[in-house]
Amino acid sequence: MAFVEGQAAAQDNTIPPLIRRPEPGRSGQLPTTGPLNKLASTGLAENGGSIANGVYTNSIYGFSLNIPPGWVVVPAPQPAPVTPDSGKDSIPGATQTIRIILIITENAPLKKNYERKSIQISVLQLGAPAGPHTARDYIAFAERTAQEKGLKVKYLGNPGPVTINGQQLWKAKMNETINGTVQHIEQYATTEGRTVLQFMLVSPQVEGLKSLQPSIQSLRFKDAATNGPANKPAAKKSKQK
Repeated sequence: MAFVEGQAAAQDNTIPPLIRRPEPGRSGQLPTTGPLNKLASTGLAENGGSIANGVYTNSIYGFSLNIPPGWVVVPAPQPAPVTPDSGKDSIPGATQTIRIILIITENAPLKKNYERKSIQISVLQLGAPAGPHTARDYIAFAERTAQEKGLKVKYLGNPGPVTINGQQLWKAKMNETINGTVQHIEQYATTEGRTVLQFMLVSPQVEGLKSLQPSIQSLRFKDAATNGPANKPAAKKSKQK
């Protein structure tokens, strides 16, 4: 699921794609680390991440994207094992681990966690190389699992391919209800080697998702220029007589 109101509700780790939030305090607030220059306990560097001049860069997975000004990084939960259901189509590999490498949210201490916009990035390690349809299958698996678990998550339509700066991703839209409040979510998934990378834009208002578009549209991968679908083979030169 995308969010829960505490780790106790998040012990069922068989649901891979929708990211869980860290445990809120007694007041229902999400813990924060303060301004972006205070990132000591977030696990940012351990996951290959760094932030400079409003840009998040990940040296392990080779991508970067802009982050909204003034937002704060919050501690990410521990990696969760993913156990596919036997006898059902799933994402490749028998052993998979999802790791949340970044959760960044509005710097709004007076708002509860589910009242804040956020961007969340996770990585799913696969036991086999990703195929051409792995990202799409990942989202389908997420939807099916949410239905089977009876989660308050409703996918809106079918996922579709999008290309951002030469990198192909699969995009899905969904709503999740938490404490009677609807969270509007855009889910983007892509693959790199033996990993599935997932980017989640989350907002309590639909219009809030539009304000997060500059961040996802700034997403760039180091190898996208050479491997992306936008790179076309050079046209053959005509022979001169």
